[in-house]
Amino acid sequence: MSAPNTEAYLAPLDASKSSITIGIVGGGIGGVVTAIALGRIGYTIHLFEQAPKFAEIGAGIALGPNSLQALERLSSDLSTPILANYESVATIEEHNGLWFRFTKWDTQEEITEVRTTGKNSSVHRARFLESLLPLLPKTVTTHFASRVNKVENLPGNKVLIHTTPPHQPHPDYPSETTESGRTFEVDVCIGCDGVKSAVRGSIGLSLTYGYDVTTRVDAVVRYTGTYAYRGLLPLDKAIERTGERHILTFPIEQGTILNLVAFVSDRTAPEDQRVWNSGPWVVPVTKDQMKADFAGWDKDVLDYLDLIEKPERWALHELVPLDKWTVGRVTLLGDSAHASLPHNGAGAGQATEDAYILASLLRLPGCTAENIDKFLLAYEKFRLPRAAKQQVWALRTGEVYEMESPLGNDWDKIGENLRERYRWIWEHDLEADLKEAVEWLKAEGVVH
Repeated sequence: MSAPNTEAYLAPLDASKSSITIGIVGGGIGGVVTAIALGRIGYTIHLFEQAPKFAEIGAGIALGPNSLQALERLSSDLSTPILANYESVATIEEHNGLWFRFTKWDTQEEITEVRTTGKNSSVHRARFLESLLPLLPKTVTTHFASRVNKVENLPGNKVLIHTTPPHQPHPDYPSETTESGRTFEVDVCIGCDGVKSAVRGSIGLSLTYGYDVTTRVDAVVRYTGTYAYRGLLPLDKAIERTGERHILTFPIEQGTILNLVAFVSDRTAPEDQRVWNSGPWVVPVTKDQMKADFAGWDKDVLDYLDLIEKPERWALHELVPLDKWTVGRVTLLGDSAHASLPHNGAGAGQATEDAYILASLLRLPGCTAENIDKFLLAYEKFRLPRAAKQQVWALRTGEVYEMESPLGNDWDKIGENLRERYRWIWEHDLEADLKEAVEWLKAEGVVH
């Protein structure tokens, strides 16, 4: 059960921040965590979500020690139970730190176990989002069914957000009734609108797919050569295996449901020339379609694929690492800034780190309407390199899993690599990043 929804953590901590208006585009996990944090600090927040209500697509995600640390610090610093609410719906591994077992597909022979130094967790995306919603402060106004198609920096330190109709309020959350095609003027805009981000396109990073062979220009968003089948099945009926086309399983819904992701890759084309030509990125498929990609696998593997009631096929795209996230008073957060393959189990965790660093910087007393753009640059400077490294690392991790890395199929080397592969992600010092960002702001003469 979630922590009680009291007035205490719905009120702003610093009333002086209320004169600064921030637009957050995207009501997924990254957008809502950021809205909770900045609204709690005291900023006036407008949260734009294109769906008619808050909802997450997909199924399970994992949060490692670094992610839980970010949620814990946000909770502690802002006296709001983000972590407690999350843990009330998550499956927590805190005793032996087991992250995963890597086994051979045909014999179930264990190659290695990977363990975290702190507790880790997994959760259904929808449950995570539901746990956050009661924590949205009174300073947050939500705008549902509001698709943002463009944002623009204006003279005079303002940002204009353009939305398209319809604009329907959700009965459970405060939302201003809007007119068709309304524009909103804010002091800052944060794009949390995912891999297909309209905000990112608005600040000069065009949205294209695949590779443009004619002009030889790298695409910002590209197909990775991998698609995945996703589904849920009862944990007590599941039998776990892995193989060359690797299959990942982990528990969600507090250990009662198994989240299954079955990956199929084709890396024959160079990374910058892989194109998805098979229609929508996410489509429902039949069990026979899914099982055909795993023909010849052990019967037990096919049996638990058969347990999935409504399988879906996801074409996995990534964002080419960017050299900047911020233009003027517009910045990016989460997948809109650094969408990656899921192989490190770190995508959602990077969004929580983004939210922690950004909120901590914008909470500083020296952050004002006049200089807030400098704080956005500090956030970018000390978050972008780490997030970009995770993007590339995730791509390479998939190659290790499927024996297409320089390690080949040397099981001993693969096991050794995997045991240490994620340490830099899990054992990162966020406080050190924050201190460096503050020192940079001091050196720039922004704070004293």
